[in-house]
Amino acid sequence: MKRIEDIKLKIDKEEVLRYQGYNKRKAIKPKEIILQIIEEEIERACNLYRPQGIYDSFKIKKISFPEERIDLENGFSIYFNHSVTGLLKGAEYLILGVTTIGNALESKISGYFVKNKYTRAFVLDAIGTVAVRYLSQYVRAMVCQEAKEKNLQTTKHFTPGTAEWDINQQKNIFNIIPAYKIGVELTDSFMMIPKKSLSWAIGVGKNFLKSSKDDNSCRICQAVNCPYRKTN
Repeated sequence: MKRIEDIKLKIDKEEVLRYQGYNKRKAIKPKEIILQIIEEEIERACNLYRPQGIYDSFKIKKISFPEERIDLENGFSIYFNHSVTGLLKGAEYLILGVTTIGNALESKISGYFVKNKYTRAFVLDAIGTVAVRYLSQYVRAMVCQEAKEKNLQTTKHFTPGTAEWDINQQKNIFNIIPAYKIGVELTDSFMMIPKKSLSWAIGVGKNFLKSSKDDNSCRICQAVNCPYRKTN
């Protein structure tokens, strides 16, 4: 098990704008006051992040079809959908991880809403989303680099709550990974607290077929032999 702390997060203003619905291709441009608020909140957010990550590698014992179940040697089982188990076919290990930026930023957002500062609240929320996604990408890039050093390949990452992986599988991640060590808990509805947290899984093995689906962590990943790395 590895625990990651003290990560520096540099937030891209363009990414914050994108999460707020602005797009370079669209005719509607953000007003100057919005750009000013974004810059101010990005600077303020630097003192609100508590970035941490935790992940571990688990030997795969068996992948069962059509149950779409992956049995791990530690006695736990994970269920995916058919497309994921197909991509994981041939995997030797499953990496499970959780990342979070903590709850200080969320508290600040709540304070803005109480004071009716809605624009700043929405901007800071978008910044938090960008921050936790960057953090998750950073930690996953570490996983890819470690795999590369062992002459292994990695699959794209999979996240609970998507079409690929049912949200109820969050409970299995939290049964296996001691996410409480980085201050993350799971509610009865499988939502994480703090909200600005992400969980994921990555397959590791010797040979995977190249997929057309890209993992955004490729932006910072150093694993040049990864079959999922972007070419453009």
